[in-house]
Amino acid sequence: MSPHAMPIEAPSGTVALVFTDIQGSTLMWERSSTVMRSALEIHDRILRSLLVPTSGYEVKTQGDSFMVAFPSVEDALRWCLDVQEVLLDAPWPEALLAWPEAAEERDAGGLLYRGLRVRMGVHVGEPERRVDAGTGRIDYIGRMVNVAARVADAGHGGQVLLSGAAWAQVAGIQEHLGQPAVRMLGSFRLRGISEPVPLLELLPVSLSGRRFEALRVQEERRGNLPQEPGDMIGREEELETLRLWLAEGARLITLMGPGGMGKTRLATHFGSLELATRAWEGGVWWCELTEAAKLEDICHVVGQALGVQLTSGTGEERVEQLGRALSSRGPALVILDNLEHLLRHMSAPLRRWLVLAPQCRFLLTSQESLRLAGERILDLAPLSLPGEDDRSLEAISRSEAVRLFVLRAKAAQGSFELTAAEAPLVADIVRRLDGIALAIELAAARTALLGVGQIRERLSRRFELLRIGQRDAAQRQATLRGAIDWSWKLLDETEQAVLAQGSVFRGGFTLEAAEAVLVPAPGGTEVLEIVQALRSKSLLRAGASEGLQGELRLSLYESIREYASSRLAERGEREALVARHAEYYLALARGLHGPARAGGEALRRLMLERENLLAVCEHALAAQPPTSESVKRALEALVALEPDLAARGPVGMTLPQLYQALELAERLCRDSLLRAEALAVRGRAHLETGQLAAARRDLEQARVSFRALGEATWEKRILVDLSIVARHEGDVALGWRFLQEARSLPSGGDRWLEAYTVGNLGITEQVRSGPGAALPYLHEALELFRAVGDRTFEVLFLNNLANAIGESGRTAEAVGFLEEAFAKALGASSRSGVAVSRLNLGCFLLDADRPAEACEHLEAAAELGRQLGMRFVEGGAVGELGRAFIISGALEVAESHLMIATSTLAHVSRWHELRFSLHLAAVQALRGALLEARKGFAALSAAAEIRNDPVLRALEALLAATVKLAEARAASPGSPEAARGWEEVRRQLEQARSVPAEAASSDLRGWLRLLEPELRAG
Repeated sequence: MSPHAMPIEAPSGTVALVFTDIQGSTLMWERSSTVMRSALEIHDRILRSLLVPTSGYEVKTQGDSFMVAFPSVEDALRWCLDVQEVLLDAPWPEALLAWPEAAEERDAGGLLYRGLRVRMGVHVGEPERRVDAGTGRIDYIGRMVNVAARVADAGHGGQVLLSGAAWAQVAGIQEHLGQPAVRMLGSFRLRGISEPVPLLELLPVSLSGRRFEALRVQEERRGNLPQEPGDMIGREEELETLRLWLAEGARLITLMGPGGMGKTRLATHFGSLELATRAWEGGVWWCELTEAAKLEDICHVVGQALGVQLTSGTGEERVEQLGRALSSRGPALVILDNLEHLLRHMSAPLRRWLVLAPQCRFLLTSQESLRLAGERILDLAPLSLPGEDDRSLEAISRSEAVRLFVLRAKAAQGSFELTAAEAPLVADIVRRLDGIALAIELAAARTALLGVGQIRERLSRRFELLRIGQRDAAQRQATLRGAIDWSWKLLDETEQAVLAQGSVFRGGFTLEAAEAVLVPAPGGTEVLEIVQALRSKSLLRAGASEGLQGELRLSLYESIREYASSRLAERGEREALVARHAEYYLALARGLHGPARAGGEALRRLMLERENLLAVCEHALAAQPPTSESVKRALEALVALEPDLAARGPVGMTLPQLYQALELAERLCRDSLLRAEALAVRGRAHLETGQLAAARRDLEQARVSFRALGEATWEKRILVDLSIVARHEGDVALGWRFLQEARSLPSGGDRWLEAYTVGNLGITEQVRSGPGAALPYLHEALELFRAVGDRTFEVLFLNNLANAIGESGRTAEAVGFLEEAFAKALGASSRSGVAVSRLNLGCFLLDADRPAEACEHLEAAAELGRQLGMRFVEGGAVGELGRAFIISGALEVAESHLMIATSTLAHVSRWHELRFSLHLAAVQALRGALLEARKGFAALSAAAEIRNDPVLRALEALLAATVKLAEARAASPGSPEAARGWEEVRRQLEQARSVPAEAASSDLRGWLRLLEPELRAG
């Protein structure tokens, strides 16, 4: 040992000890003792030379390890940092630098390693001093020395570690050390040391790019949450919000939502993620408060979670003890879970803890906020649901709710895989469960015994189905009923009464509706205040009314609604409540009846109340025994729903109820006008669903009733409806007569009815005389619908106008109108308008030679037509897809589509059935199935509808040429038969090119483009 390395006196009292060690020295000594002997001499010389100008005392060395004592941590760290930098530039043997343990390493900032890599550990304390009998030098012993040695052992070569106690002495004077890079590593269990020791890493700024593996000791977890956060479906936005709020300095955050929404899972998952960051020196602690009932219980639970031994005393004294304990820990995150039953006990201790522990943050879960100053509230929404129109496995699987169902189903049944066939069923399950996590998990657990379809069927008895949860879950979290029971018991009697009555609403309600329908105890709290209380307890949802600016809409989650409904049955208030509900919504519907038919805000309001009007009908038809009043309610609700169902579908949704109500009305309802209205509604529903015979029967019967009642304007509407039925049945002449009769009747100042009449005159005139004759009527109708503000019929007549323009050959102009119609249909939430617009866009985009876009629209229209029950749209879209496959040359696929289209359109639209039958026969001819083609054309040429229709007649004449074309192809080249065949084809094409305007069509133009190259090739 070199004497010049020794200070005059070893430090005493508080001492900073440094231990050093060379990483990998044993292996390197084995590799070459000569190289290592030379390297060790360089190492020792550097450490001792840097020690000379300091106050450090070299206690001893053992092998290649040093033990050095300093009177201060600052001096000890300055020496350690200097050593790390100087070792880089030492004259190491080249053989040493060739070894991987001592090789050079660089990053963008420069040199990081070169030569021996020395780990160093620093700790401070008051060790015992003694004189070494062999050397006469001062040595140190005791626990503090053991800790210092273990700190060094924990690190890696090139790393400087110091204990939390050592850091506490220099935390405020880093500039004296050259602003080293500091990294908090956490608390660790050191071998032989009973208490965990906080460790930090310090490096010179020049070496801040060094990165090390995890320390060589076990980290002490500073919290009681699982180390692995586990699965978390969705909630990325909420997790990011929590991180952001904490970064902004929020100290009190409440996760709010009804039972089963996933508040606890989100809070504990977030806590585990935060624990993994090691940013919380005081730890992340979860306190489950479900069983707590008073302040002493709260303190007991929090004390147990934090590991704080509470002395006996009052609740307030224990609050103080916990506050001081939290304060001593530094930055900490405390999660207080399930507080809704403790609100009156929780406010005071939280306020005190926020004062006593300024570095502590609190994350709460509750169904109700504490309303404390500075509290931030994150209202937990349900998991995202599939879109109403989503049908594909890919689209449905993107939903968070579906992903959770699949994850839990796999846990229950390892072989579970979501298939394309079952995806729509699962989508319906999670929608009916409102995206509530607990309900979805309980439903998915049933896949161990039930199929997805069976689970869906049993949801009408959801509280029986969803009652088996995890064995280790609290009772209130183990079943859906248990979760809602917990919330119910926290309500006072008035709140329970209003929540039970609120189950009468469906699909949401306004505050005005609540005040009209709900009746709390006489002389008690007003409905407004009770509704506000239920909202604050997460039992009511509130959101903006779709399409109505500035109006708030309230609603119950369906599971809560069903639970509340069962409580209502216990209270015996149902009959009077149902009557008030019906009275309110039927009065609202009467006020909207005329305006809703004209669209605009009235229709949007009616759309919002669809579910409530359906509920009125359901309650009325369930009345036992049925009465005149109950039947009248049902009929009124069904008539009121017509404009909404026509716009959004499904168009035949209320047909079963209409049959039931009208059957009862025959013997119980004296309101003849209302019965006639309902008959007309049923007739139009039959018409929209393609049931022409049933539509004609109902409409004719309604017409008789209206005429008998002297209701000329109602009869006028029915005559126009009958003209549509006749047109679809192929009897255009009869349709025209109905329209002429309708024109002779007054409209009673109803501009909507006038537009409806004129518009259908235009459509019928197009069939009779061609698009040119139709255009003036269609323009007039469109302007009238725009004037009355009916967006639904504006969209439909934009389509009709575009159709006439397109059939006249102005394809680009037609596409422009149809794109406008499509955009307006989307804006008006008119699904029927979207379906019709996409059908027609597909048709004319084919004519514009844009087949890819056309097919996209047609496939969407076919699917939407199926969903809405609009067989005309479905069949038309499939038929147009058949045309697209003809153009692409996929004749077999085209034939399949055309067969489906003609089958779908049979008894729905005779004209379009014949049109696509002509295409089908032509495809069969081109495929060489001449026998089927000849039979098809023979039957079609005999159809009176084709003989009497210029468009179909011209199309049939041209497409018959496909048979001649197939015969010419089959004949020997150059033979008389081939020549005659090609000549006949040429003649028929020439005839098609010169048809009059009223016989021209997009079909005709499309086939001419397809057949002319064949003729040139022949």
